[in-house]
Amino acid sequence: MPITARILLSGAIGAIVCAILSFLMFFLLTIFDNQKLVEALAYGLIVGMIGAFIGAIIGLAVGIGDLGVIGGAIVGVLGTLLGVGIYVYSTAETSGQYGYFLSESRIIFIVLSLPTILTGVITALLKNLIYKP
Repeated sequence: MPITARILLSGAIGAIVCAILSFLMFFLLTIFDNQKLVEALAYGLIVGMIGAFIGAIIGLAVGIGDLGVIGGAIVGVLGTLLGVGIYVYSTAETSGQYGYFLSESRIIFIVLSLPTILTGVITALLKNLIYKP
């Protein structure tokens, strides 16, 4: 399998896995928070779409670096930090508000950390299972 195919395969695997895991994580958290089913589903889909974007980046990094399980987990942690950074940067209107929104982003860190770390690990495992040099 050429290098380009390995990279694209890893990106697709990362996007799919992170979208599913992010949706499930947020959906379950909102259901256990006694929210309505429709709200949990709608917000879960939004988080799933954001997770697909972050998962594609994680998958591309795993594919480009030809990383293993530990490297995938590290890239997953960095994906979580990327998601929190995007939230803080896009929400704060002035640089003085960065600290406030960083402290408010704890739920984003909690919701995204497990799915992104698992995305890095699963992507590395599936990539190495499918692509054998």
